[in-house]
Amino acid sequence: MRSGRLRTAVILAGVCALVASCGEERRSAEQDDAIEVDARNKADVWLRATDHTEPALWLAQREAGAAVHERDAAVERIRSALLSARAHFLETDRMLANRTAQIGQMLAADGHAEDFAQLINALVEVAAAAGQKQTYGELCQHYYNLRHSGAARDDALRMLAARYRTQKQFR
Repeated sequence: MRSGRLRTAVILAGVCALVASCGEERRSAEQDDAIEVDARNKADVWLRATDHTEPALWLAQREAGAAVHERDAAVERIRSALLSARAHFLETDRMLANRTAQIGQMLAADGHAEDFAQLINALVEVAAAAGQKQTYGELCQHYYNLRHSGAARDDALRMLAARYRTQKQFR
């Protein structure tokens, strides 16, 4: 009996520590508030919450594999895609950028490289079909699984839109 209580206490303490480590992020009220060109090494794998680089700029640099000017067309396209994603996903721009970079890398490894802005916009359309905010990471994983199993881009997006559209029936 005593070991059961101890195990429960240890599990509870672990859960509390995990929950305490999850901080909330606030989106910038002004788009320009988040813009700061980061002079550090651009090889950073993830955009951290403590970084001051704008997510669109960071993601464009990841996609290009090199430094990109903050007013470059690729940055503007990603910035626009992230802005439209806000209404459809629960995550912050930073998390959307991180997950897009991750999924982009996974797709490229499978021989299915995609433009990051187009990928975000396509997944926004899928989420819009559901009529409620979605978890971007989950949708990315579903998309990747379909592509990895051999589905063409348009077919995968069509299947996801049909699947997510059914959420409207259960609300």
